[in-house]
Amino acid sequence: MTEQLYEHDTFGHDDDSETNMVVCPVCGQPVNNLAVKELFTVDVVESDFRVRTLDDDILDTWLVFCHHCFYITHDFTQIPNELELVSDLINSDIYQQRFTDTNPTTLELFEHYLFMLEQIKAQPIVFADTYLRMSWLYEDDKNVKVADAYREKAIVQYAKALLIGNLDEKEKSMIYYYIAELSRRNSQFERAKKSILKIDISMFQHLFDFQTALIRAHNKHAVTMPREEN
Repeated sequence: MTEQLYEHDTFGHDDDSETNMVVCPVCGQPVNNLAVKELFTVDVVESDFRVRTLDDDILDTWLVFCHHCFYITHDFTQIPNELELVSDLINSDIYQQRFTDTNPTTLELFEHYLFMLEQIKAQPIVFADTYLRMSWLYEDDKNVKVADAYREKAIVQYAKALLIGNLDEKEKSMIYYYIAELSRRNSQFERAKKSILKIDISMFQHLFDFQTALIRAHNKHAVTMPREEN
């Protein structure tokens, strides 16, 4: 789940770039695994678990891609599920032709990554986390309408993850929290209220109190998390 990315107050990297070099699991060529190795000093964490740092924007390096085969991932040390299916897609003309620019912008990289997820039929939770991050990109560009649309896409995928099941109580509670948060951000306060009431309060009392107060106030903005949840 996404919240596992933000358990600590710092993310950092070794100055020796050699330590960042790993092997791409698709083509076997050496690649820089910088997104995982880069570390930042966290300033605040927002209500949708977006990390704001004192340095660069983590979002700009959340995805990395292999300059040899153009495989996109968050961590090259993780071998993708159904590796053969992923490899076939990466080597296909329809995928390779997307990379007319081999130095894509952050948004372009996310769009290529989303295309890959669609083709390999990734799990809903992966789509949800990706749509959430794409909403941050559009919000940064002051494109409120599209940011709202991507939050709705994330909500749909989080709901699908709940329907599929195979989640423990913590995972289900976190999904209900995300649905409440993203609904609130899109001014869907009734839906937000219904969702936040489904989380396990014994596990997430602070998150419940925090989100409930925002919903009651009809606050649709990103808000800094209480420090104890960072």
